[in-house]
Amino acid sequence: MDIGPLINTAVVSIGPRHSVAEAARRMRAGNVGSAVVETEDGHPGIITERDLMRAMADGVDPEKATVEDYMTANAITASPSWSALEAASRMKAGGFRHLVVVDEDGRAEGILSIRDLVMSLIEDIPRKSAGAPGAHDTG
Repeated sequence: MDIGPLINTAVVSIGPRHSVAEAARRMRAGNVGSAVVETEDGHPGIITERDLMRAMADGVDPEKATVEDYMTANAITASPSWSALEAASRMKAGGFRHLVVVDEDGRAEGILSIRDLVMSLIEDIPRKSAGAPGAHDTG
């Protein structure tokens, strides 16, 4: 299965010089766990809940600390045509839970989270079970 249908296209974006407090506000308003950081070189970065937690643990003033101080620059990006297995493998290998999905021009098209992958697997289980040999309708 391609990841294209699984991605969250309601991308929250922020600039690297915004405060981490602003990143948190935008992520909360969008009900998401990460935001795409729009960088000057055009390659997207990412800031996540974990990055915000790290900033708080560092004891910084969230209104003064900047996104660029806590973001992942040059985030690993994915194509919507990647398989779910490829995306999960990259996440596992890199130790992260979000992938920025980009279009052919390198623009952020969406975010794929580990939660998106797990939900797709959970939704796929009943379909596979229903078609499995020996499975029969009890209703």
